[in-house]
Amino acid sequence: MLIKKSALRIVNAIRPPRMTSTTLILITMALLILATSVTALTQSTSISGTRVQLCVKDNGQLRMTAIGTSCDSSERLTEWVVGGQVTEIQLGQGLSGTRENGTVTLALDPSIFQSCIGCGKIIAGFNDGPFELPRFNFEEMEIPQIAKLALPAGNYAISAKLVVEAKQGEESSTTRKELAICRLSAGNDFDDSRALLEVEDDRPIQVSTNDEVVLSLQVVHRFAEAGEAILRCSKGAFAGSAPMEVRNLKIVAIEGASISNSFLGGN
Repeated sequence: MLIKKSALRIVNAIRPPRMTSTTLILITMALLILATSVTALTQSTSISGTRVQLCVKDNGQLRMTAIGTSCDSSERLTEWVVGGQVTEIQLGQGLSGTRENGTVTLALDPSIFQSCIGCGKIIAGFNDGPFELPRFNFEEMEIPQIAKLALPAGNYAISAKLVVEAKQGEESSTTRKELAICRLSAGNDFDDSRALLEVEDDRPIQVSTNDEVVLSLQVVHRFAEAGEAILRCSKGAFAGSAPMEVRNLKIVAIEGASISNSFLGGN
């Protein structure tokens, strides 16, 4: 049966971020279920109009039935008014809405996307520095932590970038070499990077005697629950006395719907 006249106008104000068709379908179905699984619209009894009895399934499908007829056990009974005005809107969890001059505007609560796994979040952190690169921790026999990025549950491709500079020290020698080592880890997954920097004290005064290098690291990891991406860096265990600085440090985590990480060796 077709309803030709209705004063009920619902303006779609949902503006979701770009996402896969599967995610869009799921969110659309969720919106239909949420919009119909709670008392969505209540009409004032004083407003004239035709009352229509509908049976609502769990998947959001509607079925019109005669007044006084009961719905199936898998359905929920609801009543709409055709030809009247919306006097109240009651939203289920995950929806927000407004009503103005008879027009009802519905939207998804932003918290839905914040807690959504696989919806394409990008989480990043930075430290422009400069700050001194610490020495290797001989007591703990590990590389000191210099940065971390908190991440909610999800599948992530994580990258880190930093500039390490070996500066000229007070002691004078022809050439000194300094080792910088870094590790980016997420759970049990990790990536290592290192570089040997060289400082020459006998260069002309107008030429910089410092040497710098850009270190890049990448790792993929699935967090079943909230976790952290941790960046550890230090001077090598037997590095010299020249100071080393870190600048322009960044960690970026990009969430995806799934992860595939295959071994690339062999044939």
